[in-house]
Amino acid sequence: MLKKITLFTLCIILPLNIFADDEKKLKSDIKEVTVYLKGAQITRNAETNLKKGKTVIIFAGLSSKIYPESIQISGSDNFTIISVVHNYDYLNEINSSKEIEIIENKRDILLDSINKYKKLILVYQQEKEMILTNKSIGGQTQGVSIHELKSAADFFRSRLTEIELKLLKFSQIIKKNNLEFIKISRQLAEQNVRRNISTSEIRVTVSAEKDVNANFVIKYIINNAGWEPNYDIRIKDVNNPLRLIYKAKVFQNTDENWENVKLNLSTGNPSISSYKPNLEPYYLSFNNYYKAKPKANTNTYGGKFRGVVSGIITDNNGEPIPGASITVKGDNYIGTISDLSGYYELIVPNGKNTLVINFIGMKSIEKIINSDRIDVNLESDDIGIDEVVVTALGKPKGRLFNISKSIGYDEKEKKEIIPLAIEKTETNTVFKIDIPYSIPSDNKKYDVSMVEYNIPAEYEYSCVPKLSEDAYLMAKITNWEEYSLLSAQANIFYEGTFKGNTFIDLQAFEDTLKFSVGRDKDIVVSRKMQKEFSSKKIIGTSVKELRAWELSVRNNKFYPVKIIVEDQFPVSNNNDIKVELIENSGAIFDETTGKLTWKVDLESSQTKQILIKYEVKFPKNKNLIVE
Repeated sequence: MLKKITLFTLCIILPLNIFADDEKKLKSDIKEVTVYLKGAQITRNAETNLKKGKTVIIFAGLSSKIYPESIQISGSDNFTIISVVHNYDYLNEINSSKEIEIIENKRDILLDSINKYKKLILVYQQEKEMILTNKSIGGQTQGVSIHELKSAADFFRSRLTEIELKLLKFSQIIKKNNLEFIKISRQLAEQNVRRNISTSEIRVTVSAEKDVNANFVIKYIINNAGWEPNYDIRIKDVNNPLRLIYKAKVFQNTDENWENVKLNLSTGNPSISSYKPNLEPYYLSFNNYYKAKPKANTNTYGGKFRGVVSGIITDNNGEPIPGASITVKGDNYIGTISDLSGYYELIVPNGKNTLVINFIGMKSIEKIINSDRIDVNLESDDIGIDEVVVTALGKPKGRLFNISKSIGYDEKEKKEIIPLAIEKTETNTVFKIDIPYSIPSDNKKYDVSMVEYNIPAEYEYSCVPKLSEDAYLMAKITNWEEYSLLSAQANIFYEGTFKGNTFIDLQAFEDTLKFSVGRDKDIVVSRKMQKEFSSKKIIGTSVKELRAWELSVRNNKFYPVKIIVEDQFPVSNNNDIKVELIENSGAIFDETTGKLTWKVDLESSQTKQILIKYEVKFPKNKNLIVE
């Protein structure tokens, strides 16, 4: 009977084994990254031999921050992809480095030392109390001899002195160890090594008609990356084109280092929803003031809140706290540690709604998860260090910590022009850089040189004497659309000297891009009231005030310059206030805004004066300040 059961069981198992899919773990490498203004598309390559039939290929050890809906798998033509599944892998963790383990051991030794000396202090304090409590050396009826009294006094003095010195010494040791403990904690946070970080995997089921050599290309979008445009503008003098060095500041915190990858920088932003808004009927009614609709709680990709929570941990002074632990209450598997800037991010599982934030020396705090952005301010705790549960930089069993790695990275400045191709589509521009770059996962911004332009520019000076007695050199660029620029900060270098920063706002320009290069002290500007032409008179029921201003512009340069001078006269929006412009020295003026503009040509060492006169009339029973 037993043999029959065994044979029957084998008959069931064998067919199942025949039709079971083979599983194969496959290593993949990041070869190319397209970085968007927010987010990045990672491209990984892998190669393997497939047997005839179905095989499940597992690409493991991937970042847990993958946007699952964006996964694309493609391959060679000799096999068929049947299905693609993305899973979070909480058991497969990235291990600590030996360096971090050494630092952790030092920290643990310090903590043990602190606790040991605290216990010694307690013992000596108890001995001191015992001596003071039992200091009587004679009974109520029996006295003591002088010799006995002297011996007792010597004992009390000697022992109490010894105890006090011990207490002082132990306190100093604890203080020193506390300072060292803080340094090591900060060192661990600065290292920011990826320790116990959850990973994810992509399971791809494929089918091959015969044994083949297969190539895979895996693409996916990840949120925690991006780039910011930045410019260096170098001007030799006003007779030469300006040199515009187009750079990118690339950052990523994806838990994966990009080692010698091909970088593509795209002006696109997949985090912005692609849905076109629709107009709804606009009904007029009384008191129909506009009420802004509250923004929906959205994730990076414009959908509803997906459980990814991030924020900044700070102390009482608003300073970031690195190394604070952020865990999900009631879940022993999800948590993270704040980085050097106090930033944290983690995925909250369904059904959980509370964060627990801890840091040694700070009061623990709980926060209800009602938003995808939760900033936390921790208050200092006065309890002893031996009463604090050390979880901020610890390694609790059964708890998963999601930390990004921080690596020292000091790449030499690349002075050569980076060869690249520029591709333009209907919706964005892509800069394809040919030189491989390495960008570590530490959320720091790394300069990537993109392209350098020599741009013809016109230069003119501009000043607003009413607001500033400085003249500003302005650069004007036509056809700026040809250079694929974005609004960004620019560093200005004029005649080899750093002149400061400016912001190129492309939304504010149309045909001509115009921006300030810097202040020029060789052009002297002033604005003074001419009291001899200014007066105040009462005529009947009205007051008339006359104001006169003299603007002075002097060119101390050894060559002629052109300068735009701007000023204004007051504009009335009240029928009882009348303004009359009497003298504008030939300005181009706008009656609506009161703006006055002069285009002035100045020879070397030449000074020009401009006179403004205007009269303001208003009722004498009213108060009005006229400049």
